[in-house]
Amino acid sequence: MALTMKAAIDIGGTFTDVIAIDETGAIASAKIPTKQDDLSQCFLSGVKAAIDSADAGTARPDELLYSTTLALNALLTHELPRIGLIVNAGFRELMETARLPTPMNDVADTRQPLASRLVSLELVREINARLDADGKVRRAVDALEVAELANWYRTREITIVAVSLLHSYLDPSQEREVAAIFSEVAPDIDVVQSSEILPELREYERTLAACLNASLMPAMKDHVGRVVEDSEFSGVPLLVMKSSGGLSSSRLAMKKPLTTALSGPSAAVVGMAWLGRQIGFDDLITLDIGGTSTDVALIGRGHYALTMHGEIAGFPFKTPMIDVLTIGAGGGSIASQASDERWHVGPASAGADPGPVCYGRGGRNVTVTDAQLVLGRLPNALLGGDLPLDRDAAGKALEAFGAHRTFNAVKSARGILEIATYNMCGAIRRISVQRGHDPKDYALLAMGGAGPLHAAELASLLGIETIVIPPQPGLAAAFGLLVADVKDDFVHAFGQLENALDVERAQTIFDTLERSAERFFADEKIPTAERAVRRQIDMRYAGLSNEMSVELASGRVSELAIRDAIESYHRQFHQLTGHSHEGQEAVELVNLRVTAVGQRTKPDVPTHKSVANTEGAPRASRSVVYLDQDGFIDSLIYDRDSLTPGAIVSGPAVIEQYESTVIVPPEFEAEVDAFGNLVLRLQTR
Repeated sequence: MALTMKAAIDIGGTFTDVIAIDETGAIASAKIPTKQDDLSQCFLSGVKAAIDSADAGTARPDELLYSTTLALNALLTHELPRIGLIVNAGFRELMETARLPTPMNDVADTRQPLASRLVSLELVREINARLDADGKVRRAVDALEVAELANWYRTREITIVAVSLLHSYLDPSQEREVAAIFSEVAPDIDVVQSSEILPELREYERTLAACLNASLMPAMKDHVGRVVEDSEFSGVPLLVMKSSGGLSSSRLAMKKPLTTALSGPSAAVVGMAWLGRQIGFDDLITLDIGGTSTDVALIGRGHYALTMHGEIAGFPFKTPMIDVLTIGAGGGSIASQASDERWHVGPASAGADPGPVCYGRGGRNVTVTDAQLVLGRLPNALLGGDLPLDRDAAGKALEAFGAHRTFNAVKSARGILEIATYNMCGAIRRISVQRGHDPKDYALLAMGGAGPLHAAELASLLGIETIVIPPQPGLAAAFGLLVADVKDDFVHAFGQLENALDVERAQTIFDTLERSAERFFADEKIPTAERAVRRQIDMRYAGLSNEMSVELASGRVSELAIRDAIESYHRQFHQLTGHSHEGQEAVELVNLRVTAVGQRTKPDVPTHKSVANTEGAPRASRSVVYLDQDGFIDSLIYDRDSLTPGAIVSGPAVIEQYESTVIVPPEFEAEVDAFGNLVLRLQTR
């Protein structure tokens, strides 16, 4: 009888990573270049490559887990379809409110970037229906008026329309009426209701979320349809990673593609938080460097942080997401010279095709990877020899790049690498120091194909003494998919100040939200024993614009429980900002929130018997540049696969493996732990 198999697929900006695991726990992996113009084919090719790697013959996965860049790429490139938008009479210019200058110290900051237009004003239409601020109907929906609009959009070949009506977060019935009329008059037009996408206060944010979601739906439907419904994997359940760190059914992903915008980075953080808990590192800063970007996050006491406020491609939006900071700095990041003759690295990337100059595929722009190669920090081929690198071509390109400064190839490469390193260091400081955390109190967990290349030197700059590199750092996001749970969020506006709490109303709302969670569990076929429900309250100081979510104890809602949650809010706000308004400003309870969690079985972390203080056996040596040292230094080269638990490698050294390369500077020592992780520490001299 054939073994059952799960396949986890992460499509990144440069490479597509896949891990397949069968019921015995045997793991196989694959890594292929990403073709951004055909993500569906990348998905299918990745699954087949993993099956081949597992030597599973004609095996067919019984479950597919997926993190995708589809939504993110669409937003970054603005390759979005024409959509319609229906609003209340008098609010046709609602989306234009974001184009007003942002006040900065009572002075209009005209440098503030403006959000791109999602819906042309010609396709924004008004209806006379209206709710009052308390959710009561002032003017009912006119069915004839809406039917005429449906026909109007149809004649203009619009296939998807967002509807955002005032105060629908209190009562969504008018938006539902509009959708029902469209389904009768123009069933070929999909209607996205703002009350389903973001049932919260703030008309602009709610409307923007509905429009963003509507813009992404056609591509997601087409993509998911092709990878599952129209492929050889037809009928295999597909779960998609959301920005919040939970998995979603393909059905919900097609309905709410906006929730997948930070799919890949979130999967990696989920995986590393889980791994850290298993191996005894609860306080971590994750460093995920791929070909296109650097993603950093902070994990405290084994748990990552969630935020409700994000921005992608200039679009601000509110949706639960892992607090990941992303900058355009990766192996493929292009070095350029600005008009002021300063050098910059990123955010533009050479991608996988044509890629860096050293790939030999026609790339002409020098990148971080070209610099790493010329400085001896990379081997002459990647991916086990499948991707040869042209050191001479990279050297010539770097010399030409630095010619106006009379820099040779090595000096140009070092300058590019230093710029990229300090950019990454700044990102880590933003998610740690600027939020009240000292990096010295954390271990640095490096992942992605390029994370281990930069980790030790970044740790030195930040005062971090311990670095953890998992067994397959380049497959962190795919691994995260295997350990993630199924999740969905349900929210209802509350809008009460702490000195005027209606506890019974809060209980009624939570009861309603928890019934929605139970329906979700039933729809997703989550067994009763695997269900968990968590309550949160979105809070803010009255007068502030941003909220933070605070956990609320389970059981009957009481004033005491809410007061405890408010005290927790004061502490979190103080930790984040360095001060508190307790006793000076009232706390507003903005939204009540319920998270439904379908807990999934996690794979075991294999352990191996360690042999104390064994020396790893190098296979070669070469000259390498380290950023805190002058010139090239002779360094031993090790194959990671040959290093068993307990093996110790003292720097200067380079440890190479299929999907990544680890730099061990002279002042560091690396040891393989019982789980196969490399743990780098500063040597005491």
